[in-house]
This record gives sequence, structure tokens and C-alpha cells, in this order.
Amino acid sequence: MNKKRRTNKALCAAIAIIALATVFIAGCRQNGNADSRTAHIAPRDSTAPYDGIDISSHQGDIDWAKVGNDPYIRFVYIKATEGATYQSPHYRYNLDGARRQGFLVGSYHYVTSTSPIHEQARNFFMQAPRKTQDLIPMLDVEERGQWTRSQLIDSVSLLANLIEKEYGCRPMIYSTIDFYNKNLAPHFNKYPLYIGRYSSSKPAINWDGKYTVWQFSENGIIPGIDAYVDLCHFNDEIWLDKIILH
Repeated sequence: MNKKRRTNKALCAAIAIIALATVFIAGCRQNGNADSRTAHIAPRDSTAPYDGIDISSHQGDIDWAKVGNDPYIRFVYIKATEGATYQSPHYRYNLDGARRQGFLVGSYHYVTSTSPIHEQARNFFMQAPRKTQDLIPMLDVEERGQWTRSQLIDSVSLLANLIEKEYGCRPMIYSTIDFYNKNLAPHFNKYPLYIGRYSSSKPAINWDGKYTVWQFSENGIIPGIDAYVDLCHFNDEIWLDKIILH
């Protein structure tokens, strides 16, 4: 084999390696590889009016290209499931659209008392598999339904444990401040807490609890979303790295 042929073969091999690397990187971007997406977390902007939003099918068809121009949104939580059978019809569209705009995305499940916990867990796992998530999962707990307080705590604990086994982390717990303090504190005070309190006053959680995210408004206006949106702030002592799914 002469030198010229060896050089040509080496050049072809190098080109092939570069091409494969390009395809791999593009694939990671397309699939929303969590490690690549969360390697550089945006710094906190203390003047930002909000840090993130949470949405459901209530917001209808969102124009994510317009939402992507928002300078403040750092994360988006999207409703994935409710109970044992409901799956949000807008979930996949919202997940893909938000991630294309570079937002860090997490998913939440609305807990009900009308179906077995293991079936609710399976519903969520099917709709929001771990590989598609940037942020830790969230459980939306707003009503006792047919449960007593003790049954509610036991049921949410079981679902939280099932999620921890599946995703490798404790879920965030969402609730309104009054419902949380009455029904869930202090049992879940060590969990990340996403607390709704529509006021200028920060949530005060019983038994020295600390919120991670404060949902301070349900009437936010975001260009590209034709309905009111929940607006959220992080606790002053906490930032995005605390809710990243590793």
C-alpha cells in the first residue's frame, strides 16, 4: 500500500468519525439528553418577576416559539397524568415544544383517591418515562377525596416511594399552602415542596418546613399562551440544581 492510499484512507476514517460524532450530538439534542441540557444551568436573576411556569391541557395549544422568547422562564412543569387512566392530550406536544425552546422540563401527576396507587404509578411511568425528563417528577396533591388524612398520607407516601424507585429521586410535592399544612405537614416536610399561595407573602409551612418553589400567581400572562398561567419563584436559598433529575 503506497503512502497516498494510506493518507486517503486515514482522511476517510477521520471524516467518518466526525460524521458519526455529529449524528450522535444531533441525536442527543433531539432526544433532550438530560446531561447535555443541564450541564450549564442559567444563573439566578434576582430581578426576574418569575422563574418558571406550570401548565396543563387547560392552556390549550401553546405557541412554544413565542414562549421561547420569554427571558425569565427557566423551567416548565407539565401535567402528564391523573389517577390511573387519564393522560393529558397536550402532554407530548408541550413536552417536545418546551424542550425545543431550551427549557428544562418536568412532569407531574395529579393524585386521586378513586384508583389504586400502583395503577396511578404505572400510568405516570408510561406517560413520562425517566429518559424524557430534565427535572424531578412532581405529585399534585390537592384533595383528600374518599381518604381520611391518615389514608392520604399513606397513599402519597406509597406513590412517592414507587416514583423514587423508578426515577432514582424523591418527587416534589405540590399542594396549596392551606391544604398542605392541614393534611400533609409535617410528614412530607423533608421532600422538595412546590407550594401554591397566591399572595405577596411567602408560604409559611408548619413545623419548620421550607418550600422549594412558590407558585405565587395563577393569573400570569405569557405571550404564546392564550390562557392564564401559574407563575412560580424559587426559594431565595434554592436554585435549579436542586430539582435537576440526575
